[in-house]
Amino acid sequence: MSIANATAFTEKMSLVFSEIEDPLVERTRVHLLTDILIIGILSVIAAGKGWEDMENYGLSKYEWLEPYLALPEGIPTAETFRRVFEPINPKVFE
Repeated sequence: MSIANATAFTEKMSLVFSEIEDPLVERTRVHLLTDILIIGILSVIAAGKGWEDMENYGLSKYEWLEPYLALPEGIPTAETFRRVFEPINPKVFE
């Protein structure tokens, strides 16, 4: 995928997730909400069952994910996945 296509993909996913409020504190935020949500969804599709699985999925698929996601600080930790997903309203996420 070209950089232009990767950027278009990221922009489209940002629009898809635009109704979801980022629960991370802005002054300490180092990961993009879209990156976290995409990795989390892909992990669940791949039979992941928890926060650690999301982190492990991201780490194991980093090279594959890198062209599509910004990942400014690499793969988020399991704790970051938990802090993002727990407060999300399931109806908004749906």
